[in-house]
Amino acid sequence: MKKTAHTVIREGNVYTIAAVNNRVLEVADYNTENGASVRLWSYEGQPWQQWKFVEAGENEWRIVNCFTDKAMDLALGGNANGTWVHQWASTPGKSQRWVVEELDNGRVKLRNVLTKKVIDLKDMSIENGAQAQIWNDVDGENQTWRIDLVPAKQIKTVSQVPAPAPVQAAPKPTRTQTGKGSRAKKAAGKAARRAK
Repeated sequence: MKKTAHTVIREGNVYTIAAVNNRVLEVADYNTENGASVRLWSYEGQPWQQWKFVEAGENEWRIVNCFTDKAMDLALGGNANGTWVHQWASTPGKSQRWVVEELDNGRVKLRNVLTKKVIDLKDMSIENGAQAQIWNDVDGENQTWRIDLVPAKQIKTVSQVPAPAPVQAAPKPTRTQTGKGSRAKKAAGKAARRAK
C-alpha cells in the first residue's frame, strides 16, 4: 500500500486518471490490439476508461487497462518529447513502468521510468480526443492528473461493451464496355455501318 495524492493505491482496485477538466485517459475506441492509442475523453463509466495499478518495483507501477488488460507503454519504446502513450501486452520493460508523484494540490504526475518524462497531452489540449504523450516536465496543467477510485458498484463488465457499427457491403461493380475485345469491335462496326 502506497499513499499517493491523498489516495491509497491498492492492487486489485480500479481507478480513473482525470485531467483538470475531469476528462479521463482511455484506450481509444475500446480497441483491444497492441498499439491502440491512449487519449483523453469524457468519462462514461466504461471499462476502457478505467485502470488498475500493478506493482512493478519499488515505488513503480504498471498501469493496466481494465478492458484490454494491456499496460500503458511508449510507442516503439521511444524516449523523445511527443512519443505517444499507447497500450501493449505487459512486459518487464521500463517503458511500461511509471512513478506516481504526489503534488501539493492533490494531483499527481505520472513519470515514465525509462525516459524520466511525464504523461502530457498533445498540443496542451484537454479536449476529447487529445492524445496522451510524454514530455519533459514543465509543470503544465496538462501534465497533472487526479487518480480516483471507482466504486465497485460502478465497475462495468465486458458484456456491456457496445457492439461495433455494422459494416455496409460495398456496392457491386457494374459491367461496362472497355473498348477492347470482340464485342467492342462488333459494336464499333455496327455503328460505322449505320453511319453510312
